[in-house]
Amino acid sequence: MLSRPEAGWSELTLGDFKAPVSFLTDIPFDWLRACLSSLKYGIPAAFFLDSEGTTTTIVVNFATTYIISSSDLSVTYMSDIFVTDFAKMLIEDIRRDFDDWLYWLDASLTEEKWANRRKMLEDLLAETEKACEEFSKLDGMNY
Repeated sequence: MLSRPEAGWSELTLGDFKAPVSFLTDIPFDWLRACLSSLKYGIPAAFFLDSEGTTTTIVVNFATTYIISSSDLSVTYMSDIFVTDFAKMLIEDIRRDFDDWLYWLDASLTEEKWANRRKMLEDLLAETEKACEEFSKLDGMNY
């Protein structure tokens, strides 16, 4: 789904859809929080990405995914990517390239703030994984 981040860029691939992803959006935190809210509260998740010239919004619910691109105002529909799938792919991508995602932001932080960011990202990954497991036990029901 997401390529290894390099120089403030990654590439998103969902099915046939591809888009560059800029560091202007804090992907690991914003997207994990969206997954977590969706899984915990049974609501659709929205994921925003900036390609520095165009933007894309991905809306994922429990039956469909819509990708809305500002470049041509197109909407791409996918029926085979659900919120649990999206969350699991995201978790896998962040874990695979953890340090690259940790330092995704081009910011001059103190050692203490980097350590805090690391802990927050580790906790958010674990919490999202747990929410995926809990959601799977509900067999798609959010009550």
